[in-house]
Amino acid sequence: MTIALAGADPRPLFFDPKRLNRALFGAWYEEDIYDRFSTALPRAMRLFRRRIPAAMRARNLIFVHVPRVAGMSITRALYGEGCIHHHSMRYYRAVDPAFAQAAESLALLRDPFERFASAYAFVRAGGTSCSRLSDVFLRQTADIASVDDYLSFLEGRGPLDLDFVMRPQSWFVCDPLTAEPLVKDLFVLGEDGAALAAYLAPHGIGQLPWINRAPRAPLSLGSYQRRRIERLYGDDFALIESVRRARPAQFRSAAIAAE
Repeated sequence: MTIALAGADPRPLFFDPKRLNRALFGAWYEEDIYDRFSTALPRAMRLFRRRIPAAMRARNLIFVHVPRVAGMSITRALYGEGCIHHHSMRYYRAVDPAFAQAAESLALLRDPFERFASAYAFVRAGGTSCSRLSDVFLRQTADIASVDDYLSFLEGRGPLDLDFVMRPQSWFVCDPLTAEPLVKDLFVLGEDGAALAAYLAPHGIGQLPWINRAPRAPLSLGSYQRRRIERLYGDDFALIESVRRARPAQFRSAAIAAE
């Protein structure tokens, strides 16, 4: 996913650097290059500890941005402009283990069917007014005309072969070997509004803005399509169910109005 700057032409002028990233490192996105080294060479990644934004250090709070889960809204509220990235929690733990251990960490999750519908609308539209689908995936998804086409595109591809909006939520927040969450505090969008508000209040965050909304019609999914989604995002369903079981019932509340 590419963040579009106001007034700028989002098309690459000469050469899409993502192609070079892919050729050299086997990953389209810069975040994925760092993520691969976070697993392969975690000690070497400490050389990049200055990449953690000053605003994040100032709040002593790591927000792991899962796309299509109100992430841009919370990122802007916490850190202001310029901190919108899709680094996994593995990255923060590798770049600065001491900071990751001491700081709070937060991520929002979303019902996988709802997130699938949001991501599908995002892909079909080529993005939103403030965040467009990258040229690489615009080309790759140009022939997708239906939910089944989109599901077929996703099936058989690993996370690094997919745009961030298409990846499992667990990829951003969990240990890939154990499936255990690496983020300390997880909330389900639309279910944990009161708990999230209480969590953010000490940071001076009140009502969240509605940023990066993707207008879409309701998406009707057949039973076979739902089963395909359940297979694709099985780890997400399990993760969210574990969060639901752990969250006290009195903290469940109305949805946050954000895509």
